[in-house]
Amino acid sequence: MTVLQQGHWNWPSATDFDIQEIISCLPIIYPQQTDIITWRSSDGKFTTAAAISLLQPPSPQVLWHRLLGGKFKIPRHDFILWLALLGRLSTMDRPWVIHNEDGCVLCDGSHMETHEHLFFNCSYSAWCIAVLKRCVRFRWPGFGWPRDILWASKDGEVSTSKNAAARTLLASMVYNIWMERNSRRFLATSSSAESVALKAIEETRLRIISEDSRPSLQLYVLYRVWKIPWDRG
Repeated sequence: MTVLQQGHWNWPSATDFDIQEIISCLPIIYPQQTDIITWRSSDGKFTTAAAISLLQPPSPQVLWHRLLGGKFKIPRHDFILWLALLGRLSTMDRPWVIHNEDGCVLCDGSHMETHEHLFFNCSYSAWCIAVLKRCVRFRWPGFGWPRDILWASKDGEVSTSKNAAARTLLASMVYNIWMERNSRRFLATSSSAESVALKAIEETRLRIISEDSRPSLQLYVLYRVWKIPWDRG
């Protein structure tokens, strides 16, 4: 059986409603005309962006996108933060993770290793946050990971050097906690919470220094908070 017969569609009888709808939308065949490919859009022109938009409609924008990027960004840190925001890090509560021990390796192991526990309900990571608050006046509410992220997203809404540095420090802290977790779980090596937090601070400080920003009062205050020598006149 052929679906084309004497210049007309010849589909078998369909009982499925969706199939019937597809058949009803098929164009009329004009045997005397040459088939051509056209792109059905307002201007009739094909674009890759339009095709992607049809195949994958844009998703709603999330508030936490403000926590990624910025002028002080460190790409590898942002990548780990992005996975943490999505809840996609390979924590021990993931159903596909094969493990013998699902307790947190950063504290006493009595708590299940989850994103919310690691960032920053764990006594180890909570101490890291305390170091950040003491050294560079880092603000973090401590409501729990989902609520903290919502708070930070709204708090960082205004684009300032101070907020950009705070976002970079958050990403660096998440990254270094995750690296410490991996070191303990897979390499049996460990570092103190104080040293991990100070490493995150130093990485952020170096990133601030490396940025060629125009001198301003806002930048001067940021340098004072981060204990960076001011030599810009």
